[in-house]
Amino acid sequence: MKPTQHAEQAALILKDRAEKLGDYRTLYENIATRANLSLGDKIAPGKKITAADITKILVEMKLARMDCGKPDSDHIWDAANYLFLFGGLTDEK
Repeated sequence: MKPTQHAEQAALILKDRAEKLGDYRTLYENIATRANLSLGDKIAPGKKITAADITKILVEMKLARMDCGKPDSDHIWDAANYLFLFGGLTDEK
């Protein structure tokens, strides 16, 4: 696939997930809340994991999967979309 074809596929997946899962801000804020509750005393006092932090963690997960296996376009599209979500979470404030 050419880079533009990867970008088009990533956009289609992002649109599909939005239709199925709803607003990404709500989803990632909920995940961040759960992470903060789960990790509690492991997080430095006064610090909190944010929704944008969650998207970066998920990018790292996809990159780790790429390192552990054969090339898979799904990892490329998902990693790109997590970065796009990071952009949305940090640019819209």
